[in-house]
Amino acid sequence: MTVTRYDLKMSEATSEDWGAHSHSRVFRTSDDTDSKTALEIRNLIVAGTGYGGISAETGGPLVIDSTAEGDPARVRTVQVRLIAEGLNTAEITIGLTEYARFTGEKVLVRVLSNHTMSPTPMYRTAPIVPTDVWTASTPTGYYNADAGIWNGVTTSVPPLNTVQPATGGVDPTTGVEANNYRPAGDIGGTMVDWNGNPLSVGLTQIDFTVEVVRQGVHVNNVGVDVAGDVSILADTAGIGTRNQATFAGLAQGTIIYMGVQRVALDAEWYLAKYQFRAREDKHAKQVPRPTFGTRIGAMSYEGDPRSIRHIRGVYWQQPYLRGTDFNDLFETAEVTLINLA
Repeated sequence: MTVTRYDLKMSEATSEDWGAHSHSRVFRTSDDTDSKTALEIRNLIVAGTGYGGISAETGGPLVIDSTAEGDPARVRTVQVRLIAEGLNTAEITIGLTEYARFTGEKVLVRVLSNHTMSPTPMYRTAPIVPTDVWTASTPTGYYNADAGIWNGVTTSVPPLNTVQPATGGVDPTTGVEANNYRPAGDIGGTMVDWNGNPLSVGLTQIDFTVEVVRQGVHVNNVGVDVAGDVSILADTAGIGTRNQATFAGLAQGTIIYMGVQRVALDAEWYLAKYQFRAREDKHAKQVPRPTFGTRIGAMSYEGDPRSIRHIRGVYWQQPYLRGTDFNDLFETAEVTLINLA
């Protein structure tokens, strides 16, 4: 069997600004001795056996005469059409795609954000929000925030228990607290509750998604299997933690890693969507001092002309005391673009 191959011009080429570059190669073959169906020819091409010197396993490089094309594009489609005017003549179209990141042209990163007002139960507006102090923990990559900073035991920056120390008077004989008394560790700020009921106050909340194009398991140009980016465990390990370091231009401790989604693109290529949420209160909750253990209760008028009582002692409760460095989820070049966005 002798198969003659003619290389026709590249029939089509397209490019997306944030996506795939695609093109097709077209060949015409003529077999002077054997008559094959289109299915038989296609099976020879995709199986690696080859036909007319063409081998095109889907997901791998296009191979011509046993040599892989230098083009980094990967085979996605193989189409064979028998031509009526020629004996045993077939037209073979190979569809290929590649991504800009794979060719080194640029890093494919984009940041999508949604800025909203989040109604939040609050006893105080403009409270003191402490700066976390993080300590490296196990396993490697995790950090623990000092819980004492949030409950007023440990000095922080700003110092929660010295900016708002115990203030006001306590009768040394009776132990009765004056109306303006504030216990140590109180979060400060302006009282907005009424008779111990929190007020719903709108705080700015930023939900943002970082999208990056990644390459998973694939076959390289010389036919070697490559693991690619398989960091699924690394991607999911930090879910539910706060940012131990500045990330995306936002201060440490203000962001929670909500999750990640992987969306298939072409074969081994996928789009990773990392989801985050940022809040100015660092995701902590305001909690009132309980009434038990006090001589005159937990509330006072504080000079309110409406005779509305206010909680005199309010504290922070921080449920997210574990942190990770979100920058570690991305490559250095990706982090640079994320910070710019």
